Amino acid sequence: MRLLDAALELLGRLGVAALTVRGTEDAAGLPHGSVRHHFGDRAGMVAALFDHLADREGAPADGPIVAALEQWLGPGRELTLARYELFLMAARDPTLRVPLIRARDRFVAAAAARVGPAAAPTLVAALDGLVLDGLVRGDNDPDRLRAAVTQITDAWGRHAEDNSIDRQ
Repeated sequence: MRLLDAALELLGRLGVAALTVRGTEDAAGLPHGSVRHHFGDRAGMVAALFDHLADREGAPADGPIVAALEQWLGPGRELTLARYELFLMAARDPTLRVPLIRARDRFVAAAAARVGPAAAPTLVAALDGLVLDGLVRGDNDPDRLRAAVTQITDAWGRHAEDNSIDRQ
């Protein structure tokens, strides 16, 4: 939907301060009143952004994790910035936590297919940290990302072995 795409573009390019009803309608090339018609108000539009973003980004079910990181930090950087703007909005507004968690659970479920349900939330959190660091540093070097993913997965392997030893 054009309104939601325009809202994500504004968030990613200019930040949350640019996410106004009128600015979104203008960016979408739609008449004023379109947000009210489709979502009721700005809050309704923002709540709809979480699922829309999850649909647009998808989850890297197949392929190397590094390729997904390169996408998020390279050509998909603006969409990635929009995602983290939404995270911060949900951290400050309890009414946005439900749609954020619902959309995030879709991503965790896709990760679970790769690493299992117990490790998936931790993998997603670790990838978020890696992506945030890359956004701040302006770094999407594939060698650095590959090394970081290897360190994370190696550490999980050691942790899993340590936990299995502790239980015996």
